[in-house]
Amino acid sequence: MTMICHNVKRRNIEGDKVLDRLTNLPINVKHRIQKQLSMEEATRMSVLSTPWRHVWASNPKLVFSPQFCPRKPLTDVIDTILMQHCGDIKTFYLNISYINQWMLLLSRKGVTDLTLRNQSNALYKLPSCMYDIELEGLSLSNCIFKPPCDFRGFHKLKNLTLLQVVLELNDVTSFLWMPYLMTLQVRACSGFPDSKLYAPRLSEIFFLTMTTENLELSHFMDCRKLNTVILVSSKQNQDKTMNLTYLLKCWPEIHNFGLDSYYLESFATEAERLPAYLNSLNAITLFEFDFDDEDQMFSLLRLLRVSPNLDVLHLVLSSKKKTDGMEVNVVNHFEGPAYRTLGVLHKLQRLIVKNFHGSKIEMFFVKFLFASAPLLLKTVIHEDAESVDESQSLKISELLEFPRASPKLKMHVNHRSNTSISTPDGSSQVGG
Repeated sequence: MTMICHNVKRRNIEGDKVLDRLTNLPINVKHRIQKQLSMEEATRMSVLSTPWRHVWASNPKLVFSPQFCPRKPLTDVIDTILMQHCGDIKTFYLNISYINQWMLLLSRKGVTDLTLRNQSNALYKLPSCMYDIELEGLSLSNCIFKPPCDFRGFHKLKNLTLLQVVLELNDVTSFLWMPYLMTLQVRACSGFPDSKLYAPRLSEIFFLTMTTENLELSHFMDCRKLNTVILVSSKQNQDKTMNLTYLLKCWPEIHNFGLDSYYLESFATEAERLPAYLNSLNAITLFEFDFDDEDQMFSLLRLLRVSPNLDVLHLVLSSKKKTDGMEVNVVNHFEGPAYRTLGVLHKLQRLIVKNFHGSKIEMFFVKFLFASAPLLLKTVIHEDAESVDESQSLKISELLEFPRASPKLKMHVNHRSNTSISTPDGSSQVGG
């Protein structure tokens, strides 16, 4: 019995020493420890440990979601935390339906990274006090962005994300001055096409526009440091497409280029002159690509010709209805000396195709790439589960037998049955 008591006492003493060592850590280290915990775990720590209560109350990063503290009214919990908080709040992430009551307090707490995910059915109008904050990161969802007349932009902002945001800008506020902005994401917003942006350091843009918008990309012609440009539109059957050929000449550092069928058709006409070479471009992603569309096919080939350093080609094909598998009068666009000597594929290493249907022209394309890319290392083909039947799936498996210029090529075909087959030198795996 004496030995048992001694062991228990020794463990208690050792545990107290560990707690003492944690308690005596510098405050910035404690904040880093709490940063690795969820908000719920950090809260429990502050409740169970009196010395850590001050750490919680001075934590510069606060993240709240509907799942936070589900047993109590979330607004009351956030009120309590903010009222007891001491010091600056650098990062504030809020993903709930009621927002407004904390904005004035945040504007006085030195917040630099603000994320508002408005879950209410009504748009949330950003209060005027938030436009005076020296933000470095701003992410808004389901909000109204209507700055005061004297607003000229967030001068320290580095990252801006807008999702379903209504921008209400007048003639004065439509010019936004953001000299340090590096990343811009705009998804399904209204009012943004009318704004002008001064952002000489901008390196990444992602635009998902709606059917009612006409995005004026010429505002970004001076952003010569752009290296990632992703353009997706929900427009269908439009008479006029964007002129991207001139803009590509203005973006000499672009290395990641993604666009859908609407924007891709900008390259379909001979009158539009592409740069002689896009030497920095090493990754192309095409969304809703249709091999049956002559303009899209021609645009793709034009892009390949001017991309001598292309490393990755990613195609997300458009959906197709189930057919009886009969194809007649299919022209192989990739036959002939013009395409056999298309030398720009000499550096291609990865090919990814999603929603593969197994049509003749798709099979011709893959066969052409295999024969034209001597450095191709990996190809992944995902069948379209909605349109590919068992016989078509069997036909797609013939891709594994196509001749190839690269002796190191590993190929995977992820079938509609959620299984994968691969070439002998590639490991088998379950796909989807």
